[in-house]
Amino acid sequence: MIIELVMPRAGLTMVEGTISAWLAKEGDKVKKGDAIMEFENEKNTIEFNCNDEGYLHITAQEGETVAVGAPIAALASTEEEYKTLAGGASQPAAAPAAVPAAPTAPAVETVAPATTAAAPVAAAPASGRVSATGLAKKIAKQNNVTLSAVKGTGPNGRIIAQDVKDYIAAAASAPAAAVAAPAAYAEDVVAQIPLSGIRKAIAKNMYTSLQEMAQCTACAEIDVTDLLAYRQRLVEATGFLGCKVTVNDLLCMAVVKMLKKHPMANATFDGKVVSQHSAVNLSVAVAAEAGLMVPVVKNADKMNLVELHNAMKKLAEQARDKCLPDGSQAGGTFTVSNVGMFPIDWSTPIINPPQVAIMGFGRSVKKPVVVGDEIKIRSMMNAFLTFDHRVFDGLEVGRILDDMKTLLEHPELITL
Repeated sequence: MIIELVMPRAGLTMVEGTISAWLAKEGDKVKKGDAIMEFENEKNTIEFNCNDEGYLHITAQEGETVAVGAPIAALASTEEEYKTLAGGASQPAAAPAAVPAAPTAPAVETVAPATTAAAPVAAAPASGRVSATGLAKKIAKQNNVTLSAVKGTGPNGRIIAQDVKDYIAAAASAPAAAVAAPAAYAEDVVAQIPLSGIRKAIAKNMYTSLQEMAQCTACAEIDVTDLLAYRQRLVEATGFLGCKVTVNDLLCMAVVKMLKKHPMANATFDGKVVSQHSAVNLSVAVAAEAGLMVPVVKNADKMNLVELHNAMKKLAEQARDKCLPDGSQAGGTFTVSNVGMFPIDWSTPIINPPQVAIMGFGRSVKKPVVVGDEIKIRSMMNAFLTFDHRVFDGLEVGRILDDMKTLLEHPELITL
């Protein structure tokens, strides 16, 4: 009997997945419960566990993006059935060098005179097993990269495809710095990098958000001198609190306080009906190697500062390790995006639909400010709110930013 295996649906919004690695080889006899494949959706890298047993015939290769429900492999009950299924081959066929459905990045070469040292892409063979995804191994093989020389950023240090691409790019640029090749030898090397499942979903969501909303951004400059001093006092009480409170914790707590006063901002809109939510489910943007993740802290309005810190820290770690639980990015009612760790003063964040607003924070900068009738050095920060102009107008936005200014300039109000 032949059993067809299809791309599973991991989450209600998943429509396709990208096969990142086959953990079982062509022709292997697999058992029920075996992890035979890894795939990426718009959120995570997920293992596919076999629900049956038999001899594996692979029909969708590593790097391919496959629609949910479309075939990816088949299981044959006997060796004879497998040989028939695989075209009569008694031994597994070698995997093709290139996958037409999802072209991988071509080899990156540096064109230089014959006396120029070769780019340090390939290192000495390493002993022991290197943990890497199948797609990372394929790109490494095509570009003559020794995986032991690549630093992995995936879960538990596993090497992912982007790690190999970054290594190739860094290795290609190194000789150019050491030996200046004549301009006549310059050549444009184009690397084609297909979007992963996560990056493709981000691109689609951001484009759709801008196309379907009347988005507008307002910005207010806020004096956060006292906020930073208040945070320092909380840091000094780390032993008592059990955690090291961050500026981002205080900003998010202030947003939660603000939303309880402005329920129109804590809402979702389906194009016809605005739904105001009594619970604040705070979406917190996390920059991960695979792309932007936005996990949701459910019922943030029921938490104190320490509880909010712990919840956000746990979700951020899971997002960076690509092991967010299913559904952890759904159900948000408002999003916070803090770019203050970068030299960014202000931005125009894009709303995460069906939410109707998102608040961002820039870096804090010391500058001369008029306080009363005197010029003083104060730490200033921009808070910027992008809102759906179909749902509320500038009057409500002004009130929201005014309340945020009050909370951040009087930080003791945040934790009351």
